[in-house]
Amino acid sequence: MAAPATALVASTNTSAIMGATISALPSCLAYRVTGVCFWLRCTIFGCSVKTSIRVSHYVPDVVVSTFNAPEQHPWADVGKPIAGVMTGLGSSFMGSLLDSSAGTAREDKEVVTFKSVDAIGNPVGALMGGNTNFEFPDTQELMRFPSQELPRIMQMWASAPADLAKGVMSGAAETMTSLTRELGALSSLPGQLGGALGSVQSLSPTTTTLPDGADSYTGGGSGGGGGGDEGGGQNSQPTDFSKMMDEMKKGVQAGGGGNSDYICPGGSGMLSIQYHSELDSTFWRGKIPLELLYPGSWIPGIGEVGNSLINTWGGGYPRTGELVQSHPRKASAVFAHRVGSIITRGAQPHIYKKLSEKGGGFRYFATMADPKWQAVHPLPEPGCITFGSNDSLGLGSWGDYKTSSNDGYVWNLWLRYECCKKAAEIFLFAVP
Repeated sequence: MAAPATALVASTNTSAIMGATISALPSCLAYRVTGVCFWLRCTIFGCSVKTSIRVSHYVPDVVVSTFNAPEQHPWADVGKPIAGVMTGLGSSFMGSLLDSSAGTAREDKEVVTFKSVDAIGNPVGALMGGNTNFEFPDTQELMRFPSQELPRIMQMWASAPADLAKGVMSGAAETMTSLTRELGALSSLPGQLGGALGSVQSLSPTTTTLPDGADSYTGGGSGGGGGGDEGGGQNSQPTDFSKMMDEMKKGVQAGGGGNSDYICPGGSGMLSIQYHSELDSTFWRGKIPLELLYPGSWIPGIGEVGNSLINTWGGGYPRTGELVQSHPRKASAVFAHRVGSIITRGAQPHIYKKLSEKGGGFRYFATMADPKWQAVHPLPEPGCITFGSNDSLGLGSWGDYKTSSNDGYVWNLWLRYECCKKAAEIFLFAVP
């Protein structure tokens, strides 16, 4: 059994997150040349065939954090101030103040835990693909739910036990009637989200430092590996979020990011807010329980993080902030998994910004595939794993001696992309 970790700090910062991400590149990148793409280029002088290399690799698309309250957000210079703004906005959506999440304690019996979660674009993804656009959650995918996702849910129920499906879908019909009224009340949401974007852009972080080879930027928190009360930080005159983004882009350019023929741009912009549970409070907290329409919310074994017959960390559904799991690190992993499944799919019943390939000069063969996770905080690990490993026969549980003092955890979500650079406008075929 590993020795207890006694020096874990309460929070981290952008510099430390980028450093941990870069340290995992040798293990997590999994770079491969998979073939050749053929293109047809035609001019007034005739046509010719051009080629480009087809490659496959992972991208550290987003940083997923789980936390109890905005002031306890583990990403001190970015996540913490954003969480404060989102909590205020979420309170207005819910019509009441959002209470903080409860801490998760390891006990002999199972306990129900609740966590807040966000997913923010990893700056190293911009280093790899040059995507420095900032994005913000909207209702675009939510509005597609009735026409696109609901029919798929019906197909999922077609393979479920008949008695169970009949009972649930009967109740679902009544639920959808009331939910239509609830969704209508969200008609003013786009304007409110626009106001939230302005609030985020006016945040005032402080200064921190990028990893070696990039310029400093106005970000905030602490230097080295920690922030908050325990990290030794360097402070300077505050600046706004827009200025921080501009200087981060300069840092990306100084680090040599972007415009590579052999790198597939990922699906997130630099520090883009792909998801925030406080902004999504009406769904994450179950006020509008659309997640209960999924078979996985009722039938054990569907979407489990692990193997329901041997070992499970928790259910992938319903994708809300409540979970029966007494180990805090496993609970965090399940919540991160739930958010990862939201932001990588379209037409989900949540307020979010879907990850999507940003490289207009590339043809993609795989996007957001085969997710892997990397622990970033409180104890960074230089490799990637798949959640749900069986630890039932071990002397200790997965994550023992790696728990956070304030129940805040940070993970990198690595997703696989396969693409080739466009060599002409007309794609012919690829080999293999």
